[in-house]
Amino acid sequence: MTRIAIAGSPKSGKTTMTEEMSNVYHTDDLIPLGWNEASEAVSNWFDDNAIKVVEGVTVPHALRIWLLRNFTNQDKPVDKVIYLSQPFAKLSTGQAGMATGAWKVYSEIKPELIKRGVLLDER
Repeated sequence: MTRIAIAGSPKSGKTTMTEEMSNVYHTDDLIPLGWNEASEAVSNWFDDNAIKVVEGVTVPHALRIWLLRNFTNQDKPVDKVIYLSQPFAKLSTGQAGMATGAWKVYSEIKPELIKRGVLLDER
């Protein structure tokens, strides 16, 4: 079964996309940990082959942490990344900042994901 990471802007439909999927892990569940700690925890989810779908704004940061931790091998953190960049509602200033940051990190890690054979689906 394909392992999928769903990333993107706040309010872009990430959680909605997962409604019909099973075995989904939501990064928002880790918000109480704080940004850095949540991203680190999510990066460990990519080591668990039983987890089939991970979704949330922190996914690009978690993927970057995973790639840094696994720089000496050519393993894939997931088989596919779906990136949803268009919000369906007006974003607050904080949400807009999160969207910009997530896209920046995603853009930085894209070449490495492609090199490792991860399929990218940008919408």
